[in-house]
Order: sequence, then structure tokens, then C-alpha cells
Amino acid sequence: MKNYLNKFLAFLVAFMLMQSCETEDKIIDEVFDNVERGAFLRTIEIPSATFDFYNTSSEWIVFLESQDYEMGKLLTEINVYSAFVDDGNIGDEVLIKTVSVANFTDGPFGLPRGEVSVMLQEVLDAAGLEDGDYDSSDSFNVRLESVLKDGRTFTNTNTAGTVTGGSYFSSPFLYSVQFFCALDDASMFNGNYVVVVDAWADYDPGAVVPVEFVSDYTFRILSTNNPFIDNTATSYIEVTIDPTDGSATASSNECLNYPGWACLDVIGSGSVGTCTGDINLVLDFGGYTDNAFSIVKQ
Repeated sequence: MKNYLNKFLAFLVAFMLMQSCETEDKIIDEVFDNVERGAFLRTIEIPSATFDFYNTSSEWIVFLESQDYEMGKLLTEINVYSAFVDDGNIGDEVLIKTVSVANFTDGPFGLPRGEVSVMLQEVLDAAGLEDGDYDSSDSFNVRLESVLKDGRTFTNTNTAGTVTGGSYFSSPFLYSVQFFCALDDASMFNGNYVVVVDAWADYDPGAVVPVEFVSDYTFRILSTNNPFIDNTATSYIEVTIDPTDGSATASSNECLNYPGWACLDVIGSGSVGTCTGDINLVLDFGGYTDNAFSIVKQ
């Protein structure tokens, strides 16, 4: 949330500066003319968010939209990297494959959309792992890198999570892929969690967020420790798990009230670590979409 307030204030300042400048050679024009433009991979959907622990042919699948200043036409291929996460310890990253975007097709906004998939066996081979070298509490970090026609590359290390224009451009590039374990209910998702990523920036990394089991496959992410809203005692984000694959949907019970600014309804989707209890969501705050929110159990 802090990100958007800061950008709004920056926009007002820039607007006033432009209004006060009457010469044709405006400084702001020079800035825009000389900015090096980048590229983004927007996550549209994650049809398969987890690996089946007992099936090495199971796949993680993400559906992406490419955007750049030539309507996505600069993208030529996507490099896919993975790193094995063993009990929280991240191993060396390895290039798994390079995916051509030749089969991407234009989406509803004229931007190319397509699918990238990774098989469990591929990440195991890349990490040199065999049966018995990993367990259901482990996971893999999968990182995407867009490669442009001019040779430039963009990934999570040189592209901000959100940029001017709104979180429509949210481009995480990095995904945590958990193993899937059978669930009897959502009771394992109960207790205090630590924030790993919050693109909306209500919480700093390391902040504690309480999670409460409700019933069946539903739990709530409580707003108790949110420092920016005034309805912390009554608001929460309710998450429902699909027990067949660990995917999840989320929505707030009421709008989150940011005093002096807005009261925003929250919806989203994502996945949970049915073996680890990790929670990985992408949330929309009103019109501010695709904000990554990842928390791990203490």
C-alpha cells in the first residue's frame, strides 16, 4: 500500500512541475525520452501450482502475458531456472530449459500470451536429485527470465514488482513451487506466519501475520497486525483450498479501510504448500491487481 501512496504523491509533484514549465524543452520530456524501457511477464494464471510428490511426470504450469513498448513483440524466448530448497536452504540455481514464444498468441489486449511448464523430473535432474534425496517438506524456486530481440534480459533482479502505471504490470518472475500432499482439512494452516513477500507493502519482510483455521479446507489471514488499516479487529482474508491440487482462492470479508485514502475489497488466488503450510497468493486490492503475498509458518 505504501508503494501506491508514494507513487500517487510523486505523480502529483511531477504534474505540478510540468504545469509550471512553459518551455518546449521540458526537463520531464528529456527524462522520458532517455529512459531505457524494459519488459514484463505478467502472471495471468497458474493452472498447476504444485508438484505431485509421488509423480515425477507432474508439471508446474504458468500462463503468462508478455509486455514491452512494442506490445510484447520484442520477446523471443524465456529462460527457466530452478533451485532446490532443502529445509529452507536454497541451493545453486540451474538453467532447466529455454522456451520459445513462437506459439504465444495474442490475448484480449493484443499482447502475446502463452504457457510455460516445468516437469518435476526436469528440476530433479537439474539439481542432481534422486529418490530419497528430497522429501515432501522441500520445494523448488523457479525463476523466469525474458530474453528480448536486442539481447537484453529481464528477471526479478532487474525489474521491480510493480511500476508506474499500476500493479497491472506486476512481474514476479520468481515462483515457489511446493510439493502436493493429501489434506484431511486446513487445520495445518493455523498459527503465526512470517512475511516473505508483500508487493502491496502493508507488511515488511519478517513481520508476523496470524492465520486462523476455520473449518474443512478454509482458513483466514487475520488483519490483526496490519499497521495501515483501522479495521484490524474485524477484517480478514478468507482462503479456500482445492484439496485436489493445493490451489487456493481468497477474498476479504469486508473492505480493508485505509484512513484518508480508500476502503478496498481484496480478492485473489494462488497456492498453498500442502506439505509445508506455506501460503503463496496473488491479491487484487480494488483496482490494484496482481500483488504477490507469500508467508511461511513460524
